[in-house]
Amino acid sequence: MDPFPWWNDTHKKLMEDAKAFADRNLPKGEEVFWTKEFPIDLLKEAAKKGWFGAVIPKEYGGMEAGVTGAGIITEELSRVCSALSEAYAVSLFGGVEQILTFGTEDQKRKWLPKIARGETIGAVCITEPFTGSDAAGIETMAKREGNNYILNGKKRFITNAGLADIYVVYAKTSEKTEDRNKYQHLTAFLVEKKTPGFSVEKINELSGWISLPNGILDFDNVRVPVQDTIGSEGAGWKVMMAGLNFERVVYSAGMLGPMRESIRHAITYAQRRMQFDKPTIDMPSNQAKIAEMLAGLYTSRLLVYYAAHLLDQHRDAMVEAATAKMSASDTYEKLISDAIQVMGGDGWTRFYPVETYLRDAKVNQIGAGTNQIMKLVIFRGGQKTMANDLRMLKRKTHPRLKVPMTTSEIAPKLEPTEDNLLKTLADDYTVNPGLYMTREDLKDRLNSVSEEKLDDILKSVESKGLVKLYRDSRKTIAMAKATYDGLRKANALQNYKWYPDWLNKDFVF
Repeated sequence: MDPFPWWNDTHKKLMEDAKAFADRNLPKGEEVFWTKEFPIDLLKEAAKKGWFGAVIPKEYGGMEAGVTGAGIITEELSRVCSALSEAYAVSLFGGVEQILTFGTEDQKRKWLPKIARGETIGAVCITEPFTGSDAAGIETMAKREGNNYILNGKKRFITNAGLADIYVVYAKTSEKTEDRNKYQHLTAFLVEKKTPGFSVEKINELSGWISLPNGILDFDNVRVPVQDTIGSEGAGWKVMMAGLNFERVVYSAGMLGPMRESIRHAITYAQRRMQFDKPTIDMPSNQAKIAEMLAGLYTSRLLVYYAAHLLDQHRDAMVEAATAKMSASDTYEKLISDAIQVMGGDGWTRFYPVETYLRDAKVNQIGAGTNQIMKLVIFRGGQKTMANDLRMLKRKTHPRLKVPMTTSEIAPKLEPTEDNLLKTLADDYTVNPGLYMTREDLKDRLNSVSEEKLDDILKSVESKGLVKLYRDSRKTIAMAKATYDGLRKANALQNYKWYPDWLNKDFVF
């Protein structure tokens, strides 16, 4: 596929090299689907190319190709097999990102050159047997003893389990309620493979990700030096959250390769498969599916690499990263399924790799944060990011047409009295009859009203049955609307009446 216009020469060259690597090793990737042997030789070859240093600065031996570079490599490796691309990607967001952002200079100089050379593979350890999406509920405990922390607990669904050399482990270092409420109860640690008490408890037999080690890790009085803490004690949540956008973007890039390969297989198969005396690609139903597949791939690539570009510009990309992850994984599932449908029974056999790609579809919607969590991130973050664009437009009754319309006029401020509050609510009723007014709406209409004064007025008219109030979870008065009695007190009924010109006057009473 073509590079994006904003890619630099390093990205373009990297794309050519990574594509050539993938093209050459597609047969080895398909062998993995049958042998279930992890492609360690391919991982080592990728390491020799310096690709593990994609996001690492040159001063530490890296390529300094940014998140975009990491995405390009991951996309091409995923064409070979998911075990290869996932092992690579997880190593980047299971050590590199955390050390780069929060590590000490000693930690950077110790680990980053080794990672850049591919000598050290990483893993990230968040999920536990009893903790998944609720990452703040981590139960693995770390207690300080002199110059060490003693870790006890378990981690579950850890990719690169046993393969990785260093593990970024999040553990609880405080059980104080006030620390938990402030998300200052977790700490991040770098734990080395073969540290006494640290072991692989179980390797999962997964539906997809063939040959990729993923399992449960056990921590039995594991002694971790204080200098292997990433960030300060209690900063674990901050460390975790800071790396999620990077993780989601690179993770999503790993879905693009199988999408491309599935489209290739579907089209070339349909060009050669004859039914009813013509190639099946001539059938409108197959053409429609292929069109949707292509659109899905183009859209997913654009979302992924736009989010990567934002991260490379050091801009907040929380919503963009979550959108890329959610959209790409949902698209992936449908795209691969459609490719199999175009290929018919052959597509469902293991003799074509498309069936194997489908095995990874569900985990894409779970890993790096479930798509349900992505929707929550987008819901919250999107509203915050677009706050200015989402402000409710002011509305008033048009003076000539007498119907509610948007207005750019600034309404005159009213003195903060009970009567003026009711007038404000009554005016809003005429244009938004089914809605409450927010606290901010009321403050915008009442002249220099303080929070305390507004509460006093609202409570007073509430006690008289003139308004209905909504209090949020903190018991703060958040919204108000006039009751029927309040509307009658504010205005005569005639002020609320309106009928269209075409209405038969006999119908008015």
